[in-house]
Amino acid sequence: MSSGELSSAATRHPWDWYVEESWVTQRLIETLHGPLCGSYDDWFAGDLIWDPCCGMGNVLAPFMELGITVAGSDVQRRTSSPQFLFEHDFLADQSCLLDHWGPKSIVFNPPYSNQNGHKVRGLAEKFIRKAIALHANTVAALLPVKWLASEGRHTLFNEHVPRFVMILCERPSMPPGDVVAALGDNAFKHGKVDFMWVVWHRHVDLEPGETRTIWIEPRPKVRKVRK
Repeated sequence: MSSGELSSAATRHPWDWYVEESWVTQRLIETLHGPLCGSYDDWFAGDLIWDPCCGMGNVLAPFMELGITVAGSDVQRRTSSPQFLFEHDFLADQSCLLDHWGPKSIVFNPPYSNQNGHKVRGLAEKFIRKAIALHANTVAALLPVKWLASEGRHTLFNEHVPRFVMILCERPSMPPGDVVAALGDNAFKHGKVDFMWVVWHRHVDLEPGETRTIWIEPRPKVRKVRK
């Protein structure tokens, strides 16, 4: 993905740190456990949920509320939340972690193009391939919808066929993490980019073309009461 697809290279956060709202993960969990996802209704059971680029921890918060064990890591500490365990480069060696962790799923909002201010081609794909290679039971990646349309990623989707593509019909706001505090109540308003969850499950074998697309309906509108 080119850096210009979401914002200009000059204005992107140097680590592609963009903050999703927790409702985005809540909708993922609800949809996976709902009737649209077929007979397999035991998603995440017994798994540790790992977000390797956890930022403020918003992806992990809904799992914690359900009593599911979570682990957050990132290349830099960006939160004081207890789910953040350590600073760690996900694309580096993982053997020190895997020796101590049991069954796991990886749920994350991966960076797309920037690492320490430098453009890295195919960065999100590198993260996804690494997550799949670590034998996570479920891999769920939050990505812009336009990420599906790519000659280069055709190979990824044929080698590792997603179980689901879940399109968020409500656009989430995704502000850079370093401006959230300054924006205050306006930080999570007026989303401009369409996002989706792409979900892989290693115990379900699919052929290319068998991926199911699901449209996640918007949250109910809150009616304002006139005073």
